[in-house]
Amino acid sequence: MNKKIYQRGARKEYKLIYDLRKEGFDIAQRTAGSHSPIDILAIKIKDKWIKLIQSKRTLNENMGFTDEELKKKIEAENSELNGTYRVEFEVK
Repeated sequence: MNKKIYQRGARKEYKLIYDLRKEGFDIAQRTAGSHSPIDILAIKIKDKWIKLIQSKRTLNENMGFTDEELKKKIEAENSELNGTYRVEFEVK
């Protein structure tokens, strides 16, 4: 992978983490090197709120989640948390 592209993506992830912490998330962590569809995991302990985020270096208004099947799979894999936790999957 091109080093500049990786660095731009990592900078965006660090900015998202900063914003999540300002929003009150107790834990906001990159999953760098995991090769999973989840780039950032964020948790608000008191609210029992989990956010799973896939970061895209570039987004425009025409770009939704590019793989609906993957989104459904991630939501299904984490569905048992709903009811106890509020779980959201986002692309930013």
